[in-house]
Amino acid sequence: MMWQDAVITIASIIFVYAMIPQIYFGFKKKIGVITYQFSILNTFAMTALTITYYSLNLTFSTVINFIITLLWITLIIQRIIYPIPK
Repeated sequence: MMWQDAVITIASIIFVYAMIPQIYFGFKKKIGVITYQFSILNTFAMTALTITYYSLNLTFSTVINFIITLLWITLIIQRIIYPIPK
């Protein structure tokens, strides 16, 4: 494992840890609080990073960033399904 892969993986795990409460809050309260623009752009960015890490053979970074991409997709789905709080 390259040291860059380890650093990117650790940073990405922190992002996953930060996103889990937001997703749980959305499911628990049945609200989609993240805007479409924010969630869609972040999903595209995470997808691009995942592909880039894969092309550089950064295995752990690829896997963790793929998980982050799935979490962003979950936030998009929450935004579609649940109403905006007023």
